Amino acid sequence: MRTAILYSEKMREYDLGHVLTGDRYESFIRLFREKLGDNPLFEIVEPSYATEDELQFVHTEEYIRRVERCESHDPHDTPLSPPVVRAAKLIAGAGKLAGELVQSKRFSKAIVIGGGVQHAGRSYEKGFGIFSDVGVCAENLLQNHGLERILIVDTDAHAGDGIYGIFACDPRVLFVSIHQDPRTLYPGPGYRNPMGEGKGVGYSVNIPLFPGTGDLAYEYVLDEVFIPLAEEFYPELIIMVDGSDTHYSDRITCMGLTLQGIHMIGDKVRRTADRICQGKVVAFAGSGYDPGGILFPRGWLASICGLTGIEIDLEEPYPAPAEHTRDYAVLETRRVVEGIKTTFAPYWKCFAPL
Repeated sequence: MRTAILYSEKMREYDLGHVLTGDRYESFIRLFREKLGDNPLFEIVEPSYATEDELQFVHTEEYIRRVERCESHDPHDTPLSPPVVRAAKLIAGAGKLAGELVQSKRFSKAIVIGGGVQHAGRSYEKGFGIFSDVGVCAENLLQNHGLERILIVDTDAHAGDGIYGIFACDPRVLFVSIHQDPRTLYPGPGYRNPMGEGKGVGYSVNIPLFPGTGDLAYEYVLDEVFIPLAEEFYPELIIMVDGSDTHYSDRITCMGLTLQGIHMIGDKVRRTADRICQGKVVAFAGSGYDPGGILFPRGWLASICGLTGIEIDLEEPYPAPAEHTRDYAVLETRRVVEGIKTTFAPYWKCFAPL
């Protein structure tokens, strides 16, 4: 089955004037065309703008109106302007279309370039995000396409507090977030790795990792937490939120993945989806911040190749720090995972003591 790449040149209007700039989209698509442009397994698909009704799958009408007036309540991180608002609607529309392309079986996988809004909530913009493309994708599938179980796995370095808030009460959505400990990174210590609310208690599994955590520790988390949960929950489709800000050279985070590690995450998600949900995955590749614009295109491509089963040789863009090792923080990660299993054992059989 083929993979859709949701991309438009108009996405470059999503330029916030700081570490998130509009040229990131063009930088990626150049590398993609250089490395995979002649691969018949991929097709670039032009998305359309999300309508107001589609945005209201997850956002309030009052919030949409305020955004359209460009009245930002988070102007330092998430400044608003007419071009940025247009692009935010386009990325949300890409999320909706990506889900539909996969659910219709036209493609087995669809990847939204530059997507993966983690921090925006139903009625607020936050942390570079305005409209939740992830939320629009999932809610559209639940409301209009008959899905009853969706698993969202978020491996971005930042905890997905906005995604959590949107689905905290919904047991149809299992949210697994693997991230740098919020006590050491945005959104900060106020996000205390919640478990869900109401009927959704137990359906939000947050896994905070030690700064610098490397490839082998991430692989351990996926094997010990993500895969057992996926096998028990048995989703009809997996949504993956990733990027490259987990790489050791990212300028605003402190994690320790290599490009090989990013590829490994995509590969694990692909293999899990193949066993459980006919390979159906919608991915949002959007994070990664480096001044030279060299890291994130390679990180996104590594993730996409892992997700589609393609082996690719990508040189690391920057030398690793002297203290970097692939197995950094494995022992600390094992302790975190044991705590997760103990906490969630009442909700999931896969974590019950033998």
